[in-house]
Amino acid sequence: SHDDATYQHCLLVAGLAAAFAERLSFPETARRLVTGAALLHDVGKARVPLAILHKPGALTAEELQIVREHPQVGYEMLRRQGGFEREVVDAAYSHHEYLDGSGYPRGLRADEISDLVRMITICDVYAALIERRSYKAPMAPEQAYGTLAAMTGKLDPDLLRAFRQVVLPN
Repeated sequence: SHDDATYQHCLLVAGLAAAFAERLSFPETARRLVTGAALLHDVGKARVPLAILHKPGALTAEELQIVREHPQVGYEMLRRQGGFEREVVDAAYSHHEYLDGSGYPRGLRADEISDLVRMITICDVYAALIERRSYKAPMAPEQAYGTLAAMTGKLDPDLLRAFRQVVLPN
C-alpha cells in the first residue's frame, strides 16, 4: 500500500521470474519459491519516502543512499517477521549484487550469489528498463535485452541466454 509503482514493479518481476522458472523447467515447488522471492524482492522500498521514489529528476547523493538501503531494510523486515524461506530473504537482500562485485549492499561476487538471486536480478533489471518511470520512458523489449547483454561480467551469461527466450521468444 506504500507505493503503487513499486507494487506493479514487483508483480512484473514476479511474472517474469515465474515465466523464467517455467522456461528452465523448474519443478512446481521451485517455481513457487522463485516467484515468491521475486514478489518480495523490493519490500524494503516500503521504507523509502514517496518523494524520493517519485522524484522526476536525478537523485541527490543523500537520496540515492536512502534508496540503496532498501535491500538491507527488506532483509531486516523479512528476518524480523520470520517464516520466510532463506532464499526469499536472500533475494530481498542481494538482488542488486552483480557477479563482478560492483553491486550493493555487500559487494558480493559470483560464487556468493545464488542462482535464484541471479535470476531475480536479471528479471528486476529488465523490468526496470521496460517500465515507464517518472524519470524515463520505457525501453522496447529488444533494446532492454540488449542493455542486459551489454552488462558484461555483471549478470550470469547462461541465465541471460535462457532469459532471452522468455522475453524475445522468436
